[in-house]
Amino acid sequence: MRRTLLPLFLSLWPLLACGYAYAALGGAPSHFGATPARLTARSLAAAGAPAAWTVSTTTLDSGTVVREYVNPAGAVFAVSWNGPFLPDLRTLLGQHFGTMTGAAAQRPKAGHSQLAVERPDVVIIANGHMRAFSGRAWIPGELPAGFSPDSIE
Repeated sequence: MRRTLLPLFLSLWPLLACGYAYAALGGAPSHFGATPARLTARSLAAAGAPAAWTVSTTTLDSGTVVREYVNPAGAVFAVSWNGPFLPDLRTLLGQHFGTMTGAAAQRPKAGHSQLAVERPDVVIIANGHMRAFSGRAWIPGELPAGFSPDSIE
């Protein structure tokens, strides 16, 4: 029974999730339907230089915090989530969602609450249990100069 819970949960989550519009990893950013007071952004750059990337932080109604890391061209190159409920990972990860679910289906099931996928086109690290989910994903070839995946909060 426990072996089928994670893939089942991941496949049903989009049907259970609220109707928020998420940006897909590799696509344009979104504000998740949150009010402006709940959305913050910060630009990271050297003094006098244009921003190398922008981090948009949104707190969903569920209490989950989603961060989008956006390059100057306006594409999301990394995302992270942390909170009591999973965000809509199908929409958040976009075309990379299938990579995550495929990896989850191939690993041993018993007692595992962490998933790590490391491929040339995407890295996804997700873990958690009920009421405590977190994860991050990024596109290695899209990371701006000077950006480290360790910087993803």
